[in-house]
Amino acid sequence: MSANKTKLVIFDFDGTLTKPHKLDNSWTRIWNKIGLTSEEERLYYNAFKKGKISYQEWVGEVIKIFRANGVNRSMIYSLAKETKLLNNCKKVFKTLYQHGIKICILSGGVKNIIDEKLKSMSKFITKIEALSLTFDENGLINGAVLAETNTANKSDFILKQMEKINLKKEEVIFVGNSSNDEDASKSGVTTICINPLNTDFQNKAIWTQAIEKTDDLSSLLSYINF
Repeated sequence: MSANKTKLVIFDFDGTLTKPHKLDNSWTRIWNKIGLTSEEERLYYNAFKKGKISYQEWVGEVIKIFRANGVNRSMIYSLAKETKLLNNCKKVFKTLYQHGIKICILSGGVKNIIDEKLKSMSKFITKIEALSLTFDENGLINGAVLAETNTANKSDFILKQMEKINLKKEEVIFVGNSSNDEDASKSGVTTICINPLNTDFQNKAIWTQAIEKTDDLSSLLSYINF
């Protein structure tokens, strides 16, 4: 680890701050809730990843399907209640905050769920970057507000935050868990893989450190330079 004091920690959400689940992210849980398969979910996501459709087009198609299948506000908040955070999440956030370390959340998941789960910790968090679902007057889903930064390109967000508060890469830590987080390594900051999923956590070009299995976020504290 660097001798420089840590000044910013950026966390992924699904599978990073939450306990591992057979349905590994919030999008998959919504698809499952309305009885549609992972193959149907992947159809549009893979088209986006392969560059056949834009991020906006992918989201637009998904929203149409969700609306046709009755996804509503109460369903999303029900999913939020079912989501389990790692133990001592609030304690860790408070510790970082008390040491003057900024906290950001950078997720490809659903901001409505993140906001609900982390609302008791909101004063410790500088920014949550994720897509927000919107609902009509009857509570039925009717659109989405995209994140300011394309959350698939996590290095872009990290570099923008570093520039905004004039930080060196040695002062920043990114914490993720899966292949979707690998792009963060392009920023040059310290990357920590927690409860790895579909990623080579031993690849030092991608992950500086790894916490292979834990249900307690306090495991992270030994990697922070206070």
